Amino acid sequence: MRFILIPFLRMIVFRVQDNTRSGLSSMADDTANSFWPNTPVVKTTELLAECTGKSARDPQKQLLLAEEFIRSNIYNPVSIADIATASGANIRSLQRLFRKLRGITPVQALLNFRIAAAHEIILSGKAPSVRDLAATFHFSNPGRFSKLYRQTYSCTPSEEIRSWRSREPTRAG
Repeated sequence: MRFILIPFLRMIVFRVQDNTRSGLSSMADDTANSFWPNTPVVKTTELLAECTGKSARDPQKQLLLAEEFIRSNIYNPVSIADIATASGANIRSLQRLFRKLRGITPVQALLNFRIAAAHEIILSGKAPSVRDLAATFHFSNPGRFSKLYRQTYSCTPSEEIRSWRSREPTRAG
């Protein structure tokens, strides 16, 4: 048994094909069942529900899937489309879902997770420079990274790095 992907009227359906049938049957009928009669049609949401054990349309599950994807990809370049695909929602419904349940957009959530991870690196004393931190978390502009960091933690990352470097014990050579 194998799954076959069939684009059909702006909706993607998966059709389970067993090995006993091959080819197309009557094409006179324009419904999805005209391709392989008597074979079940599995919609993408049903397939996702089967894999995750919960309805793919469950907003809480979609939000958790999106947040988990963001957390596990903070060091990778990620787009809103990637987050939407991982959560099983389209881009617009994912944006509405985040706005309704978290009060922010998915991109803001991604930035928040990245700023928090940068803060942890700074606190651990492993931050080489603001520029390197910004590049690590895929900020093309270190100034924008610093601005977001300051809005979140009330000090710039360079001040925080200097503060932690001054606390390190000096090594006598």
